[in-house]
Amino acid sequence: MRLFRNAALALLLAGCGSASSDHAVSGTVNWTGGDLTGHTVEVASTADATVRGFGTIGPGGRFKLERLVNGKVTAGLPPGAYTARLILNDEGDGQTKKPKVPARYLDHKTAGWQVQVPPAGEVALTVAAK
Repeated sequence: MRLFRNAALALLLAGCGSASSDHAVSGTVNWTGGDLTGHTVEVASTADATVRGFGTIGPGGRFKLERLVNGKVTAGLPPGAYTARLILNDEGDGQTKKPKVPARYLDHKTAGWQVQVPPAGEVALTVAAK
């Protein structure tokens, strides 16, 4: 099920263009309200909404962003400004229950997260309690 979900997510997040000018992007989602391991960070270009990247959140909130280019998953993103949001797995994908993340972090328009590529260092996304 997880493999199918990840493949579907990769197709959904397909970006156009070449990967030759992509920049590595990694960072951390900081949240004291629970564990986000296994959930996803998604970014969307503010100039072209079809250019999207995604990264599975690992232990300690760590993630690395990738995108789909010409049917292949590549590391990094093209230069530019991006908005970010969280995508939570459905309960049943190995999760005992969904984390109680404030709903605003699930939408690019309301999360308030901006990511610049290339980044000046590690990206830090903080989930506030309210």
